[in-house]
Amino acid sequence: MDLGLTDKNVIVTGASQGIGASIAHCFLKEGANVLIVSRGSEQLFSTELEFQSSFGKERVRAVTCDCTDVEALQKIAKEVQQVWDCVDIVVANVGDGRSVSEVLPNAEQWGKTWEVNFESALHTARTFLPMLQESKGCLLFVSSIAAMEALGAPVDYSTAKSAVTALAKN
Repeated sequence: MDLGLTDKNVIVTGASQGIGASIAHCFLKEGANVLIVSRGSEQLFSTELEFQSSFGKERVRAVTCDCTDVEALQKIAKEVQQVWDCVDIVVANVGDGRSVSEVLPNAEQWGKTWEVNFESALHTARTFLPMLQESKGCLLFVSSIAAMEALGAPVDYSTAKSAVTALAKN
């Protein structure tokens, strides 16, 4: 299928494995240039090598970054401007559904879950939105059905993902 993504520049956060790696793989199959981003380096660079062997070294790069760290995201944005000049698509995919079983977690746990599941998406959006506006690009948020359905997921996780879903609608 040709989605018209050949030579588009795409950033996928949370892309070392799972949904993020699958999203990056699909963009690569469509001919896009992809920057995969993740906190952990071992799995990230393994995924990068796998993608490079299938799609070429020039089409995929990996950068470690904790997307809750605004300065680290800004550093990536500067590198992207130098290497690609523009970005066409950013996929904010960071998230972690692990939490505690309490209905109302303590403040520390709540803050940790909120930071990973909402703040990372917010920081990614704030960092790359100016570049996307310039290129008339697209910002995609990956959320969870737990944002909209009572599935027994942790309350802090469901709340953070609900906020991401609301952010995406605006």
